[in-house]
Amino acid sequence: MGCYGVLEVTIGHIVGGKGYDRCDYVEFDTTGLITCYEIKVTLSDLMSTNKLSYVGDKNYLVVSKKLANEIEKINYNLGGVGLIVFDGKNLVLKKKSSKKVIGIGEKTELLEGIAKAACRDANKYYLDR
Repeated sequence: MGCYGVLEVTIGHIVGGKGYDRCDYVEFDTTGLITCYEIKVTLSDLMSTNKLSYVGDKNYLVVSKKLANEIEKINYNLGGVGLIVFDGKNLVLKKKSSKKVIGIGEKTELLEGIAKAACRDANKYYLDR
């Protein structure tokens, strides 16, 4: 209780039907902490031109064990981003995220994106019944 999350959150102003950031999963808690998770499956996906949306107070990259090994081999710089590895059964925290200070405007945009995504998903749930 006290922690809420939603998939596929678009953050920012809508221009031509696309937001300037899209995060795979975002959660927030009752203390106001917003955590963003980017999920990548392959090294080419990670290295592609698709933007990695590290826009939360805490940010994590979530990868498979195989991709974690590839990241380690190429010495990929995560900076302050945390790393979570799926080992086939469990999610394992390999590196904690450092806390980033985000402004009230950015936090408001994030919360708006979360609300829109939650409404979108609720709408799908109730209309598909």
